[in-house]
Amino acid sequence: MKTTAALTITAALSLLAGCGGGATTRTPAQWTEDTYKLLETQNEAIKTCYNSELKKNPKLEGTVVVDFHVDNKTGNIKKVRIDKKKTTAGDPVRKCVTQVVQDLKLTPGDTNDGQANFSWEFKANVTEAPEETPPAS
Repeated sequence: MKTTAALTITAALSLLAGCGGGATTRTPAQWTEDTYKLLETQNEAIKTCYNSELKKNPKLEGTVVVDFHVDNKTGNIKKVRIDKKKTTAGDPVRKCVTQVVQDLKLTPGDTNDGQANFSWEFKANVTEAPEETPPAS
């Protein structure tokens, strides 16, 4: 039996009005695109962590939804929180996502603070080894 991970990212981003010292003013579409690209750079790290946990539990699947704040001055991602109502994956997968997201930085900063909501879907793809057919007599 072979187990591999499938990882899907979906994104929704809302922009909070605010004043700040960043050099850029992003539109909501630019916020979504820039934040998505930033998170996409971490897909391998998240997938590696998930695959490690998958070896311990081959049925480990589910969705992880995180809410976070993007600081306008620094671009640092802060206040990373698991949306417990929308998250179905267990603690090991939640920790994988949280650990990776909490240290990211969106550059350059922006004149507005950003509030984001992203989700990752984890699904184990289990493939059985093909049955061997006995040789013909």
